[in-house]
Amino acid sequence: MARLRMVPPERLIFICSVTLGEIEAGHAMTETTDQDRRDDYDTFVVKELLPYCLDVTQTTRFAYATIMGRLFRANPPTNPRSRTDLHLVSLGVDMNDVWMCAVAFEHGLTLLTKDKMARIRTAVPEMAVEDWI
Repeated sequence: MARLRMVPPERLIFICSVTLGEIEAGHAMTETTDQDRRDDYDTFVVKELLPYCLDVTQTTRFAYATIMGRLFRANPPTNPRSRTDLHLVSLGVDMNDVWMCAVAFEHGLTLLTKDKMARIRTAVPEMAVEDWI
């Protein structure tokens, strides 16, 4: 939060709806039982994150397609009939990461992540990625 507060207002920070979905899925998969903690998190999301949440939209498809096209051209599947999701897993690429990167790429934003995302970074070198942790 200290690093976030140092960002000047003209350089806002946004969060992707896919990221929020991943966090919610994590809560659902681990069956978080501390209701007070869950309520605090929900309040934080509504107050601090939702105003800056970017959704996957109709135009995000172009950034997504660019990233996917570059990934597949650089790393074609050995079997052309391979399922896309399975091929991405074999490359160490998470489908949700592609969507998060597509949103950042579409808006010309710097992606903040601790994840390596090596294949995606190679496929989209013009997308800025930083790790603040």
